[in-house]
Amino acid sequence: MALWVPALALLLMLAASADAKSGLDVSIDESDGSYEILMSGTVWFNSGPVVVRNDGKRYSSEDSSLLLKNHVEFQGEDAWGQFDATSFEWQTSDGLNFVTHINRYESAPILVFAQEFTDGVRGASANNLTNDTISSFPTLLIEQLGLNRGSLTYNSAFAQFVSVDEWSPGVPLNGGIDGGTPLVVFDSDMQNTIVISPANTFMAASQSTWQPKTSSSPAVGFGIISSVDTVPPEYYFKTVIVGGQNVTGTMETWGGLLRALYKKDDTTRRNDFTNNYLGYWTDNGACYYYNTGTYLNYEDVLLAVKSDADQRGIPFRYVQLDSWWYYKGVANGVKNWTAMPSIFPNGIDSLVQKTGWPVLAHNRYWSANTDYAKQNGGDYNFVVEGNYALPNDSSFWRFLLSSSQREWNLWVYEQDWLYTIYNDLPALQRDLFLGRDWLLQMGTAAQELGIAIQYCMPWTRHILQSVEISSVTQVRVSDDYQPGNYQWVIGDTTILAHALGLAAFKDDFHTTGVQSHCQFGTEPYPVLEAYVAALSGGPVGPSDTVGGANGTLIMATCMSDGRLLKPTRPAMSLDSTFLYRAFGSGGPNGLVSAAFTEVTWWTWYYVFAADVSETYAMPPSDLPSSRSVFPSTSFPASVAFTYDLTGKVLSIQNFPSIITIPPCTRNFQYYTIAPLLGSTGMALLGELNKIIPVSETRFVQVEQIGPACVVYLVGAPGEVVVVTVYVYSSGTTEEVTCNVPSSGTAVLYLPELTCVSY
Repeated sequence: MALWVPALALLLMLAASADAKSGLDVSIDESDGSYEILMSGTVWFNSGPVVVRNDGKRYSSEDSSLLLKNHVEFQGEDAWGQFDATSFEWQTSDGLNFVTHINRYESAPILVFAQEFTDGVRGASANNLTNDTISSFPTLLIEQLGLNRGSLTYNSAFAQFVSVDEWSPGVPLNGGIDGGTPLVVFDSDMQNTIVISPANTFMAASQSTWQPKTSSSPAVGFGIISSVDTVPPEYYFKTVIVGGQNVTGTMETWGGLLRALYKKDDTTRRNDFTNNYLGYWTDNGACYYYNTGTYLNYEDVLLAVKSDADQRGIPFRYVQLDSWWYYKGVANGVKNWTAMPSIFPNGIDSLVQKTGWPVLAHNRYWSANTDYAKQNGGDYNFVVEGNYALPNDSSFWRFLLSSSQREWNLWVYEQDWLYTIYNDLPALQRDLFLGRDWLLQMGTAAQELGIAIQYCMPWTRHILQSVEISSVTQVRVSDDYQPGNYQWVIGDTTILAHALGLAAFKDDFHTTGVQSHCQFGTEPYPVLEAYVAALSGGPVGPSDTVGGANGTLIMATCMSDGRLLKPTRPAMSLDSTFLYRAFGSGGPNGLVSAAFTEVTWWTWYYVFAADVSETYAMPPSDLPSSRSVFPSTSFPASVAFTYDLTGKVLSIQNFPSIITIPPCTRNFQYYTIAPLLGSTGMALLGELNKIIPVSETRFVQVEQIGPACVVYLVGAPGEVVVVTVYVYSSGTTEEVTCNVPSSGTAVLYLPELTCVSY
């Protein structure tokens, strides 16, 4: 617990700073329980009715079927600090008690709206089973109020479909079973942003849009999804509202507050081997997905991949095994999660022993005739409905994961088909707790064993639920890769993943255009795929045939030992892109994202642009803030440059200044911004044969000593690192060769331009 006190204190201090700018507040009318939510002293939302369902009936404050009986004010304290609370006691026309609470926090821009099911509810399920809620509080009217605001919602599988539009009564707002939360509302100056989401009960939470009888404007309500039938007495459902300045910063504050509440730090993610090293992938889109090419079985395929990679110096450090390896049953679900002899004649353990690779293993939904269920003669409790089954037994997960770890070196468990499982198993929709229990049982067993989890095909409810589960370290943020498709567009969803402490995975990709014995077609943009993967900050998983990989392009993502070269903050859509999408001005008409690397107190920025329809003059203020750089107010002396992976600098300009992004399709544009280091008059441009030329993985410290700078860099013993430095006074670049010693650390001296062992 002691470790969490300073982390939470720092987060609340930063949030309080945001509060000073945003001024999130609530004004409450104690006479009728109505309220207004304000930003910077301006009303942003008026309240709509309070609603609760019970015994097949809908009760609402708008028609007096739900009556206000009393209100109470008090002060309290929780993990987010001290708060002032106002509680309203309601009663239905037939005597059911229901309480709503509003908590305003003193030290941070947070409001919590809580529903207390004092008497519980039964028979609450609504006719519109998954697009409504059985309760609504807060309920916010969708009004323009003379303001120019936009909204953002995440929807569908992978949360990849992001709707950005004007906040207006006439514009539909997404919600329901497959998305909606978090709801983000922002103004046209990007000076005020609100994020609204559940703070608990993530798997059973929802938002819905409906028309109150007493208002000409529609309303959006937050509560428990309408497929849930029963809520026990004294249960609390909470919605959190967080205020801030821009979309990305407020999302980061919101996610940090949720992670602090559930004590999920980034330790497990940072220690996830597959998030730190290059891997070989075999999932959909891979050349060897349900296809062994010219080889007899998958052991032969993967041994050939390993041999070819070793000969060519490609350091794959683990292998991903997709759904082709285990037994299927009814509806093609999992019957038994063990390797079929036709796939691995000698077992997966033989492959592991021969390659030295640990395993990231895929799993899908369980079949109704799975061998593990008691209903089928197995040992474990499962819920079985129709063609599907769901484990509801902690001991099952300990058995499954521990035996796989022991027998064939399972390091990461990939739970795929998440939205299919939720959508096709009615029990998950009916039961308030089953979804959470299922994922917590899985996650707890993994945490006990030191196994990480990747979520694949999630809805936003699954991604939100991960905040309670330390072992969930990564999430797929794209649809399945197919050569030439658009699944690489991940800048919006990475905002959500990063806020909740997850590494964003863009899926596998081919590194060359045409490959023999590959079942999929030509990849026209392999370089774009590699750049997006490296900038994502998540796993990097090439999936080429034996002999088909572009080794140079793969090595642009990692060190010689396969350690991935990552930015500190992954590439996320610029806030200005949301302005253009909502209002048609104020930002680029296209996909522009930015990442950065922080080393000590210096920041390097990376700007990626694709599918830009018209020239955009990007100001420095478009860039995100780091610990030491606040582009909206000032920017340190720097240079902005472009280069190619041969190490050639193509252009360079002083910065801060306008960066002119020309129209482009998937022939993307890429800009790096490097600070001038102290009094040296030099900028560290980094490794220009790498996609992230200055990575926090490689460059670990920059120390200023008088007019000089000392740069510490790490690598594999014997690795040769060529570092390019820009000399401002002469406008020239210099290359310095660093030979990494057995200690793994070398030291670069500026302005001397020498590199020695450490």
